[in-house]
Parts: sequence; structure tokens; C-alpha cells
Amino acid sequence: MTRQAGPTTLRGTGLTRTYRTRSGEVTAVRGVELEVREGEALGVVGPSGSGKSTLLSLLLAVERPDRGEVLFDGAPLTGRQQIRRARQAVQHIPQDPASSIDPRRSVERQLREPLRRFRVPGDHLRLVRDALEQVGLGAEHLGRRAHELSGGQAQRVAIARALVTRPRILLADEAVSGLDLPLRHQVLDLLRDQHEHRGLGLLFVSHDLTAVRSLCERALVLDHGQVVEEGSADRLLESPRHSTTRQLVDAVPRLPA
Repeated sequence: MTRQAGPTTLRGTGLTRTYRTRSGEVTAVRGVELEVREGEALGVVGPSGSGKSTLLSLLLAVERPDRGEVLFDGAPLTGRQQIRRARQAVQHIPQDPASSIDPRRSVERQLREPLRRFRVPGDHLRLVRDALEQVGLGAEHLGRRAHELSGGQAQRVAIARALVTRPRILLADEAVSGLDLPLRHQVLDLLRDQHEHRGLGLLFVSHDLTAVRSLCERALVLDHGQVVEEGSADRLLESPRHSTTRQLVDAVPRLPA
């Protein structure tokens, strides 16, 4: 059973981000409001180009909003120390784990790096082994490099690297996109286990409402950078009200009658 949600730890208020292009200004995110609590799973769903990736960049303080602000534990993500503390507690699972893995480094070195960077106390080898065990990998993977990992193992290493600093919130970017069905279920089960049994907050970004529904209690739908619908994940899938949500529901594969 999912733990009761704790205090708000990550919040975006009025987030707006505009880019200047050769053809003029493009607003990728416009006035978005959201919050993620420990022990809660929030889905962000939308078609390609809806602003999901830009929203993640703002929440991770990779980019700054033109208007609005991101708060961690109630404090704006503005100062270097505040951003550093937030980046240890709010970890990111990238969309393409293979591209985020350094081909020159072993799995052990990849997982030790965030522990070193954030000066996490304790036995780092033990923390690395514990993180790998949480994602179903063993000590035999410690010395492997990217070319020695299958796609599923690379995805698990990326998740282990996000877990090794013992974060409070995970931001997962299209974590099951492009995976075959068995691997997709494995990754969803892994994220569900971390959320339900460790009480992690989860922001799950996807274009797939069924994946969002399997993990998240509630969700919001983005289109052209704006929240066009929000509510329980069940309700969005079963009774969509906005045309964008209905298009996403219609795109869900169904078995023939």
C-alpha cells in the first residue's frame, strides 16, 4: 500500500519559459503549477513538443524560468547551496540511459561519482552494492562497462545511480519509452517498488497514459506548454475531458475484440 504523502518537497509555481528562435519567440512552458510530495506519485503526460522536457529542466534547476519559481522544502532554488542540496535529494532518471552512461567507466565508478560529488558519508562500496541490489543487479556488474550491458541492464544502472544518494524524489523522464513489453513491466515494477516501499516521491513523465496510470495516483496533461487537464490518473484515462487527453487515450494500443 502506498504510504501517506508527506510534506511538499518540490513545487513549481507559475513556471514560464520562452525561447527566442529565428522565427520568433516560442513559449515552451506557460504558467505551470505543480507539486510533488514524498510518498506521492504524480504523472505528467502530453504529446511530443508539449513542454515536458522543458518542465523537467526547470524543476532540476538546469534552466531558470522567465517567470515563476521552483521551491524545494519551501525555499526557492536560487542559491548555489540550495540547488546543491536539492540535486542530491531530487534525482533524475534520463530518457536514454545508454547515452548518459560514460563508456570509459565501470558501473562501480559511475555509481560512486554522485556519492563523491555530494560528499555522501558512509561506505561508498556498500552504498553502490545496495543500490545495484535494489534494481536487481549483483556484484558481477560492478566492473562492467556500457558495451557489456544489455538495454535493460543499462536502464537499471541509470535507476541505481539515481537511487545511490538516497533521494527523496525521483524525476523519471520517459523511463519506459521504446522498451519491449517484458522490460517495460520490469521497469514499472521497479519504480513502483521504490515508490511504495521506500516512500519516494515520483514525478513520472510520459506520453503514455497507461504507464502513468499504473504508477500514479494523479496526473496532469500538458499541451503547448500549458496544463489543459488534471485529476486522478484513473479519471483521465476513463473519462477524458480535453481533446488532447482524448487523443492520448485514443493512442493507447488495444487488443482486437
